[in-house]
Amino acid sequence: MATKRLQMDKDYIIFQENGLFGAKNQRGEIVIQPQYMEMQPFSCGLSLVRNHQYQYAYIDINNKQVIPFGRYFWCDPQFICGFSRVMEYHYLEEKNKWGIIDTLGNIVVPLKYDKIWAIKEEYIFSLRAFLGDKEERIDLHQLGNKVIFDGLTYICTYSVEAFKELVHCKKLYVKVQPNTRQLYFTYGANIGFVSLKGMPKEPVISIVVNSSGKIFPLLMEKSDIGKNTLSLAKAAPKRTISKAASHKTSFWDYESEKMNDTDNWSDPYGDEQAYYGGWSREDVESGLADAYEGDSDARWNND
Repeated sequence: MATKRLQMDKDYIIFQENGLFGAKNQRGEIVIQPQYMEMQPFSCGLSLVRNHQYQYAYIDINNKQVIPFGRYFWCDPQFICGFSRVMEYHYLEEKNKWGIIDTLGNIVVPLKYDKIWAIKEEYIFSLRAFLGDKEERIDLHQLGNKVIFDGLTYICTYSVEAFKELVHCKKLYVKVQPNTRQLYFTYGANIGFVSLKGMPKEPVISIVVNSSGKIFPLLMEKSDIGKNTLSLAKAAPKRTISKAASHKTSFWDYESEKMNDTDNWSDPYGDEQAYYGGWSREDVESGLADAYEGDSDARWNND
C-alpha cells in the first residue's frame, strides 16, 4: 500500500481576516495570506478567487494563477473530476458563451454554447449543452485502447477510498465495453481497468505498468498484488433474472449459484432486488458498491 501521505484539497481551510480571504493548512499555518474578496474551497488542487475588480481566477496552493484574472467572465466555483464550466461575454452578440476547461486551463469544450448544464460525476459521459433550442450531448470521456495484463510492474496500491480521494471523485463506476465485453471502471472522465473474478473480498486499486509500457489503474483483489500476469475481466450478455431467483432469502446463496455457473456470470456484483445484501458495509460506505446501483448509468452499461 502507498505509505507517502499526499496533500489533499481538504487539507486546506479557507479563512477570513479583515474582510479578506486566505488559506491555512490543518496545523493552522497560513499558506495563502488573506487578500481575496472571495475564495472557494480547493477542488482538484485549485481554488476559485475573486479580486477587488470583480474578476475571477483559479489559483493553486502556492497562490499561482493557473487560470488568470479576467480570462473568463464567470467560472464554476469548483472543478468536478478535473473539469469546470467557464463563460465569456460576447459583446457583439450580447450573449454569454459557455465552454469547459481542464485544471491546466486547456479548453476541452469550445466556448460556443448558450448553456451547459452543471457538471456532475454521473453525467460526465452525457452532459447536456444547448445552441439556441438545439440540444447536444457532450461526452467528456473517451475509452482508451485495449490493454494487456502481462508483464505487470506495480508502482503503488491504494484502497478504494484512498484512490477516490486522490483523484477527487466520490464514486467509481464499473462498465462494460459493448464490443469486447471488457470491464473497466471510470473515475470522472478517466478510465481504469478491472481484473476481478466475482465479488471482490478486498478490492484495491493498483497503479501498474504492463509489458508495452502503458501505465493505468487496475481494480483488483488485494491477494493478487504482485502477480506478473492477470486475467482480463469480461462480462457475458446480461441475463434476465427469474422471479424465483429474485425471491431467494439469502443473496449470498443466490450469488454462490451464479458464481458456480459460468453461463450465468453476467452481473456478478448483484441484482437490483438484493444489491445491498451482497456488499459489506465498508464497500457500501466507500462508494464501491454504489457503482452498481439501480441507475443504469451507474451499473453495467450495456448500451
